[in-house]
Order: sequence, then structure tokens, then C-alpha cells
Amino acid sequence: MNLYAPKDKFLWDFWIYEENGIYHLFHLEAPLNDDSHSRHRNSTVGYAVSKDLINWEYKGTVLKASDLEEDWDSVSIWTGCTIKKDDTYYMFYTSRCKKDIAEDGYVGHTQRIGVATSKDLINWEKYSGNPIIVADKRYYEKQQEAYNKHEGCRDPFVVYDEDTKMYYAFFTARDKNGHPNYRGCIGRARSRDLLNWEIMPPATSPHVFTDMEVPSLHKHNGKWYMIFAVKREWYSKEYIEKIYPRQPQTGVLYFVSDSLLGEFKPIDDDNVLCGNDDLLYTGRIIKSPKGEDVFLSWYVGDDEGFTLNEMSYKLSKPYKIIYDECERMKIIDF
Repeated sequence: MNLYAPKDKFLWDFWIYEENGIYHLFHLEAPLNDDSHSRHRNSTVGYAVSKDLINWEYKGTVLKASDLEEDWDSVSIWTGCTIKKDDTYYMFYTSRCKKDIAEDGYVGHTQRIGVATSKDLINWEKYSGNPIIVADKRYYEKQQEAYNKHEGCRDPFVVYDEDTKMYYAFFTARDKNGHPNYRGCIGRARSRDLLNWEIMPPATSPHVFTDMEVPSLHKHNGKWYMIFAVKREWYSKEYIEKIYPRQPQTGVLYFVSDSLLGEFKPIDDDNVLCGNDDLLYTGRIIKSPKGEDVFLSWYVGDDEGFTLNEMSYKLSKPYKIIYDECERMKIIDF
């Protein structure tokens, strides 16, 4: 199977919007002449389409950082999501400003979330009121409080709730409380119009990970499942002892809640969807053309601590999701 990535480019974090049988893939991309780590400073959003989640047609780059260094999104574009409201598409995305320079010289120390709109999924206009979501000091760690002096507020995933008639955003953040190295949490915000957001306390804050990246939600049997990515070096010592003999994983884990307003928790300690041996990092669960839940991810490389190979930084094939009698998820090959 030929794995997808744009020619001469890295591919990593991505999101998928489906409409009328067409899957619209938006993914981070950067030139292969970068090394795998510096790609984060040069990332743009690429766009591809497919009817089967396997064969993708690249359409080009659709969103870039601002050329004005004082703009909030002047460093690079990071992970987001795409949804539709009425006849308009909304792309939420993460970025940073070149004017934000940390004590160690790191450029772009504060992450913020903005939005762009489109009528055709190709031509996007950035919202003049950006950024729309920033870390609220009532609940989340700010730049000067962080152990690395970097402020986390990224990777938005937006979903509409029929019960409350509200949109909810879930994003990577860090709790203002707890051990400085293990404040990784998933933030939450809500809105009626997708432009004005009320920041809420975290949806989950287990105090066992340095970060919890790229949340993505789907519903199954009345429960909301949240997947997120962690790296094995992000586990606290106490959590490593708790899960022993299981080992820390670089991959995708999941928590569950009865509602979008509830606290997301693991079903049990075996909450790993894919780990070290799978060579996958971050992902999305969506409906296949047959209506089945499937999982897509991308293959890791040397920047994630694994050996670089021919699959690295390419989109994975779809994996089937199965649920056991306790509602735990597993991925299997078709």
C-alpha cells in the first residue's frame, strides 16, 4: 500500500472533514529539506481529498503563517480542525507570534487558537478578531508559570452538542495547579457562534502527563470518547508505578465521559489505543464509507525518538475500531 504524504514534504498532525462521500484531509506539512524537528517552525496546512481514506489527491497548501512578525500567527501554523455551520466552513488552528521570545531565546513561546472561514474548503480568510481562544489564568498555566516558559493552548477540536445547542472546543493546555512537570490537561471552551468563546475549566486533568496532545472526540453507545497523544517520557514516576507492569507509551490513549460537560476519565488503566510498537502518533476516529468507526494516524520518526524509516511522516492506512463488552476500544487491521 502506498502511504500518502505530499511530494517532498513531511506530513504529521491532521484532521478530516467528510461531506457527501468526500473526505477532506487537512494536514501539517513542511519541506523535506528541513530536519524532522525544525519542521515545526515551518509548518503550513496542506489539503487533499479522497473517497476511500486510502487514495488521496493533494490539492495544495491552503493556510500559512502571516508575513507580519507582529501578527499573532507569524511563526507557523499548527494543528486544528474543520467544521461547517450553515453555508460556511470554519478552520480552527494554532499559531504563535515571532514577538513572543522566551528567556532561553525560543521564538513563539505562547500558543493561541484562531479561526479562518471558507465557502469552498480551498480559499480561506482569517478572522479579524483572532485569536479567539487563549489560556485563561483562572484555570490554566500561563507562560511565566510553565516549567519551560512556554504557554500551552493548541490543537483545538470543535464539536456541536445537540442537547445544549452549543459548540464545545477541546484543546491541549496545562493546568495552573499541580506538579510543574505533570500539568498536562485538555482544556474546554464553549460558544454559540464559533467566534466568541467562554473558557471553561479542564475537561480532564489527571496530573500524570507533561502534555496531552491533539484531542479528538467521537460518540459511541451514548458515551463520548476522547483520544489524545502522549510520549513515554511524559509519564510521572507515580503513574509509571501505578500501571506497572505496563510500560509508558508513545502513542494514543483515550478517556471517556457520559457528556461533553462531564469529566473525561479512563475506563481502566489499560487505556492505550496504540503505543510504542505501532509507531503511530496522534490520530482521528471517523466513519468509514461503510459507516464503521476507523482510526487514522501518522507514522513517527526520529523526532519522536524512533528510527526513521520509509513510513515516517506519512498518513497511516485506516484501522478498524472495535469495542469490547466493557466499551474499551482496540484497533485492528481490516
